[in-house]
Amino acid sequence: MDIVVVRTDGSWYTRPDITLVRDADRFCLPDDCQSALARRARCLRIEKAGKALEEKFASRYFNSWAGGILMYGCTVDGTLTPYLDRATVVERTFHPVTELDPAELQRMTGHVVRISRHISYRIGDLIAFEQEPSVPLSRGGRFDNIDIL
Repeated sequence: MDIVVVRTDGSWYTRPDITLVRDADRFCLPDDCQSALARRARCLRIEKAGKALEEKFASRYFNSWAGGILMYGCTVDGTLTPYLDRATVVERTFHPVTELDPAELQRMTGHVVRISRHISYRIGDLIAFEQEPSVPLSRGGRFDNIDIL
C-alpha cells in the first residue's frame, strides 16, 4: 500500500505505509527534530487498481474518504521531513465521497487522474490531500488541538 500526499500547491510525493497509524493521540519526535508541524488531510481510498486514468472514469476507482493528520518534523536547519514513524494518522471510519463538496471532489479527482500518469494505483492505496493551515506541535505533545475532520 502506498500513501500519496498531494500538497496544497498541487505537488505530490509518496510516504511509505510504515508511517501509517489508525489510532494515535500522541507522537514521538527523533532527537534531530526540534519541533513538528501537522496538517489535516482528507484521504481517498483506492478501491480498484489502475494506471493512466481517464477523467470520465476516475470516479470508479475511489468511493470513500476519511479524515487524517500528516505530521512533518522540523530539523535544526528548518528543513521539513515527512518521513517519521507514525507520521500519517487516518481515521478508521470512511465516508462516502458524496458527502464531499462537489467542487472539492472535482479538484481531488483531477489530482487522482494527473498522478495516475506517473504511478499505478493498487487496491487500498491512500491519496491524502493536505488542508490548510499547519498546526505547530511541541515535543511531548498530543494531537488534542487538531480536529481530524
